[in-house]
Amino acid sequence: MTRFLSVSQSFCRLLAGRNRSASRVWPERKTTVGLAALLLPLTLAGCGEDNSLVFAPSCPEMHIPPEVADYYNYSEKGPSFDHLVTHASISSLNGDCMSQGPKDLRTRLGLHLVVRRGPAAPGTKVTLPWFVVVVHNDKIVGKHVFAQDVTFPVGQDTLAVDTRLVTVDLPIKPTTVNNDYRFEVGFQLNHTQLAYNREHGVSADFLSK
Repeated sequence: MTRFLSVSQSFCRLLAGRNRSASRVWPERKTTVGLAALLLPLTLAGCGEDNSLVFAPSCPEMHIPPEVADYYNYSEKGPSFDHLVTHASISSLNGDCMSQGPKDLRTRLGLHLVVRRGPAAPGTKVTLPWFVVVVHNDKIVGKHVFAQDVTFPVGQDTLAVDTRLVTVDLPIKPTTVNNDYRFEVGFQLNHTQLAYNREHGVSADFLSK
């Protein structure tokens, strides 16, 4: 099984086999897309059957905006420690990519999260929404929101969780070595949560290896 890599690790190598190749190159860079636009629901491209060719295009660049790298959920009584329901943070992002047919690049990615249950948590279960935005030439061309369910064991308030792997196919031709696609990844926040992160200077705490 292919091993996954962290967000800023860059390299390309061919997978074993005649008709399959893989490329992994996900350097992090700043984005020019506004965070407000990232809140708009769009649709990602679907996934096709395996019909890959021999080529190794570069993977889309990955970026986690610091303002959406943390998820704070407070009760209606307000943002204080006693009223904290859940806090989650992205600690790393892993994935890979490979050719998928004559005009497609298949990418897979997942998040490693650290989730904390606050004093105001009503139970042991929480659902965390997160998104992948596809950007092409600095324009958002697709978005999908995922839900990660977390269940805390009895007596445990902090948990490390790996999200399920998600797949995104991009229309990149085999002759394309460098592409103008990138992914913006983070928690799907409402406007109150996003404003809280901005006002309190919440910064990213994810790994960049």
